[in-house]
Amino acid sequence: MRWRAAGAALAAVLLLAAPVARAAEAVKIDTARAIAASAARPADVDFAAADAVRLPDNWRRTRAGFAGVVWYEVALDPALAALGTREGLALTVPRMADGGDLWLNGERLDVRAAGEFTRNRTPWIDIPPQLLKEAGNRLLVRVRGSADARGGLSELALGGASALRPGYELRRLFQNGIPQTLTFSVVICVFGAIPLWLKTRRRMDFLFALLCIAWLPRALLILAPSAGTPSQWGMLLAHASTLLSNALIVVLMLEHSRWQGPFWDRYLRVLWGAVVACFAAGALLAALGEMRPTYLALLLWPYFSLALVPVGAQVRQAWRTRRRSDVSMAVTLVAWCVAVAHDFGVGLDKTAFDALFWAPTAALLVLLNLIWRTLESLALKRGTADHEISQAVAEERQAVLLAERNRLLHDLHDGLGSQLITALRMTRRDEVPREEVARVIEDSLEDMRLIIDSLDLEEHDLLPLLGNLRYRLEPRLNALGVALHWDVEVLPELDYLSPETGLSIVRIVQESVNNAVRHGGARNITVRVRAAGDRIELTVADDGRGFDPEAAPAAGAPRRGLAAMRMRAQKLGGALSLASGESGTQVTLALPLQR
Repeated sequence: MRWRAAGAALAAVLLLAAPVARAAEAVKIDTARAIAASAARPADVDFAAADAVRLPDNWRRTRAGFAGVVWYEVALDPALAALGTREGLALTVPRMADGGDLWLNGERLDVRAAGEFTRNRTPWIDIPPQLLKEAGNRLLVRVRGSADARGGLSELALGGASALRPGYELRRLFQNGIPQTLTFSVVICVFGAIPLWLKTRRRMDFLFALLCIAWLPRALLILAPSAGTPSQWGMLLAHASTLLSNALIVVLMLEHSRWQGPFWDRYLRVLWGAVVACFAAGALLAALGEMRPTYLALLLWPYFSLALVPVGAQVRQAWRTRRRSDVSMAVTLVAWCVAVAHDFGVGLDKTAFDALFWAPTAALLVLLNLIWRTLESLALKRGTADHEISQAVAEERQAVLLAERNRLLHDLHDGLGSQLITALRMTRRDEVPREEVARVIEDSLEDMRLIIDSLDLEEHDLLPLLGNLRYRLEPRLNALGVALHWDVEVLPELDYLSPETGLSIVRIVQESVNNAVRHGGARNITVRVRAAGDRIELTVADDGRGFDPEAAPAAGAPRRGLAAMRMRAQKLGGALSLASGESGTQVTLALPLQR
């Protein structure tokens, strides 16, 4: 085990030492001779008048206000001697602003950006061995720059490709890869956030879509690899983009953290006031033709100072709650503030000449955090909505079950229960005929069957319920010598049909049939159901003995259940009408299709 541990440690040391060893194969070049000349070819430049300069050569410090072309002559022999090889060599230039071209011993090299802007690129140049001489190797660099940006030439790095590649790729990642990823991500977010806002209509989704739209101009004008020095109005547009997008980041942070109250209301008014004031100052400078990158950095300081307030509050909240979302937001915002401060230093020429912009990297972290928070809030909202829907459905179901339970208890107690009690009392009296007791029991069973049938409704269709009633009534009526004539059409649905309302309808029919048999002595009973406009008419007609509906009811009269029938019809939202005479009795129930 010890030998294995020792072997692993040795392997780790070798792996760590390998990059160091490769790094030693690269040489920094920090001396050159420079001359300002607008010539396009080396042959037209008189390097005898060139002055010795140290690299990096920052024109803001060495050539204040200069705009034009500077030629650099670099002697490569000392670097080649230090490397000890001329095979597989490459050259990297961390910063060559705004654009540049290179010649080696009179031959133009492939900069892979010739004729384009190289301010936001790190050129990689493979050195062809056949171009190198035994002595007197000269590298000529032509740099084009303006007074509005940091023009000049950084140190050069010459060495083996394997030694230069890691640092080059890392720099290209932060200089080009991440800004391009951020720009692409913002574009994707625009196409995702706008439909999301149109669907949810949430304020934070609208702010997120607006943030993505506001950020694009700055990305395209400043951070694009081929971006040159923007015009006065281009810089103003980038200034407005920076102000608006950064302010929206703060507003979104407040929205996600749900910070509200008089303090934050006043803070937002001050923040937007600062944004308007800074933009107005930038517009004035652009109109006067005095817009400079340095002025842009100075104009952003008031806003940046205000942005530290919610960032500090977020850090405090993260420290207090220790929630993952709060900690993540605090870390990314602190990184963003540090990166923005660093980029201010770049704009004010307070950093190294070849310093990178760190704000895109921090902005990508902020964007990813905002995407995460947006998705998290959507998931939380959906989960809450699903829970509320499930809870509402459960509560509604419980209420329906409770209402149905109470209805069944009421029906069983007042209907079936009272009938069974009556039958029980009748059996205890010797003078009561057995036929009368049997009739009460039959009525009780019939009532129970009606209750059961009413529970088996198919949607809002009345026909199955009436069909079950016919199936129950017809055998009993035939046994008594009574013919049941059934005339029922296809009916529209009743939107209010339920077990309770359905039971009320069939009980009205049942009561009408019972009255026709028991009190009218009918031999034929017709049940007719028709759709008539916006209502359904249900009629029970018989050929029995009629009666005078206006006369006072006598004991055992056929109007024994009329009051209950009318009450049920009223609860259904319908109307019950009665017509009776020598030819028989007709009971009509008119039901609305909707109520």
